[in-house]
Amino acid sequence: MMHLLLRVVTKWSTIAGIFVLTMTPQITLAQNASIDSLKAIVQTGKQDTTMVVALNALSSELIQTEELEEAKAYADQAIALANQLDFKKGKAYALKNIGIAEYYQSNYKEVLNYWTQSLQTFEAIQDTLGIANLALNLGVVFYDQGSHARALDYYLQSLSFSEKLGDPVRITSALVNIGSVYTELNDYDKAINYYEQVEPYLATLKNIQLQSAYLWGLGEVYSKKGDHENALKYYNEALVINKNTSDYAHILTAIGKEERQIGNVQKAIEYFDLAFKTAEDSDLPLDQVRTLLALGNTYKESDPKKALQVYKTAENLAMEIETDEELRDIYQGMALAYDAAGNYKNAYAYQNKYLDLKDKIFNIETDDKIRGLQFDFDLDKKEDEIGLLEKEAEITQLLAKRQQYVIYGTVLGLLLVFVLAVGSYKRYRYVKKTNKIIEEEKNRSENLLLNILPDETALELKQFGKVKAKKFESVTVMFTDFKGFTSYSQNLSPELLVKTVDYYFSKFDAIMEKYDLEKIKTIGDAYMCAGGLPFPTKDHPYKMVQAAFEIAQVMEETRLKPPKDIVPFDVRIGINTGVIIAGVVGTRKFAYDIWGDTVNVAARMESLSEPGRVNVSQSTYLLIRDRYNCEHRGQIHVKNKGMMDMYYVNEKKDEPSIKAKKENIINI
Repeated sequence: MMHLLLRVVTKWSTIAGIFVLTMTPQITLAQNASIDSLKAIVQTGKQDTTMVVALNALSSELIQTEELEEAKAYADQAIALANQLDFKKGKAYALKNIGIAEYYQSNYKEVLNYWTQSLQTFEAIQDTLGIANLALNLGVVFYDQGSHARALDYYLQSLSFSEKLGDPVRITSALVNIGSVYTELNDYDKAINYYEQVEPYLATLKNIQLQSAYLWGLGEVYSKKGDHENALKYYNEALVINKNTSDYAHILTAIGKEERQIGNVQKAIEYFDLAFKTAEDSDLPLDQVRTLLALGNTYKESDPKKALQVYKTAENLAMEIETDEELRDIYQGMALAYDAAGNYKNAYAYQNKYLDLKDKIFNIETDDKIRGLQFDFDLDKKEDEIGLLEKEAEITQLLAKRQQYVIYGTVLGLLLVFVLAVGSYKRYRYVKKTNKIIEEEKNRSENLLLNILPDETALELKQFGKVKAKKFESVTVMFTDFKGFTSYSQNLSPELLVKTVDYYFSKFDAIMEKYDLEKIKTIGDAYMCAGGLPFPTKDHPYKMVQAAFEIAQVMEETRLKPPKDIVPFDVRIGINTGVIIAGVVGTRKFAYDIWGDTVNVAARMESLSEPGRVNVSQSTYLLIRDRYNCEHRGQIHVKNKGMMDMYYVNEKKDEPSIKAKKENIINI
């Protein structure tokens, strides 16, 4: 369940807490006229608070038409002018607008940065409405990152300020979000308690969206509790108010599942049939797939042949729209149905498909959990960094005081020579000890910064207190990932798993240092690095490919002769070259990172590679083809990118290929 995200001057439709921006042609025309009018005001160039308000209004309108970069540019202008005029409220809304634009671009760390600044500004001017709104939105960001505890803190803060305002829309939005978090945490009694607090507001608000979210949320809680009668009660109420919405088929399917749970199989089938027809008429392929899956599960035991017909239709649809979770469940149902029908060959085949897809989805879910933990870790680490910088400042002050003491000692020494001799000796020991402490603390701070950031970036941070983002026109990005890591990790002890991952990543780090490449980060069993930054070079594609070969060699040598307590894995490697943006995100618990389409394509190269092979994009191939023999794989479909040319790098020219080397080793 996604959470309610409050925005201003926006039309919404919703179910189960999911808000979706809707826009009719008339609204679009009206917005275009409003944008033109606001741009005319902005072009007057006035330098007053009215101009800040106009810039913020223009930014908000552009966000609604999805012109996000332009919206951020106008919000930046609003911040600059608001700072000049000391207009804190205008600055707070500009920061909020940039955060909304970054949210729609899934740049969650940037969202957190801007919305935190916006909340702090609203708190400084005691703007209760702004605090309630930003606290709710920050809760959504933390929820998206899997940090439920922090999300809950912000939702409760939003609820408190919304109650002070007496704003029923914000109160109910916070209550629905809190109920949803407790549902995720399986604390059903608390979830029900918060959902029931919504009920007194519904009659006054007469808000179909909030009413639907309330009914759907309660239905979901009771369904998870196993109280199917109450789940049916709330789902049926939600069905009535959503009859003419795109959520009608989805609710029909949910009701069918509850009917099946209480033994009303024929009634469940009738609901599924109606749900499928509704979804088909409304051109909702995902709802069609989910309904067919539920129908197949209903027929699975009583009529395996009919179940297989339904599953087959669902499979074709699921593959068309690339919905892996539903396809995984379809494969599982088909395996069981074939087994029940006595067709063990097909049962085995679909069981393997189910397990492969299950592993893939588990990896994604694990990455999401790690991403949530990493998100919290980054925040805590940034606070530690600031503490270290503050400690350095304290040490500097101590040093200044020490110098004063030296002066006082010198003056006193002119009067008392004997005291000077004794004092100088003691002072020598004190200075030596203090300098040692200062040097140790300084070295520790230096080493910690250099371990987190590239040398150039760490130096810039120390000199200016911040790091400007930089655009690099040509950077080679590599991703690696261990095949089958998820299935192995379920059966390995934590100590053995950590030892194995540390063994491989330490080898990878040494290879990065050898070729002067930059390790960016690790996420679970994935390793990400880049060449051509922070100092631009021309040979980074060759260095990255050579590093990839050595990584593959490390994995092969380990597989043939694994050290004690090290689990052998196969590795997938993907490489892409192009433009990236690099910098340090946030102002607390900072981390050096890179962004851009180049990074996304490199990740796709890795996921579409084969174990032990180096898969590169066409942009990388064009840079390395004069030194390496490459094998064209043809055009392969890449999610969100379409068809792309890919190449396997086989070997350096005039050298035996990796594939040939493997075959020779096996033959021996």
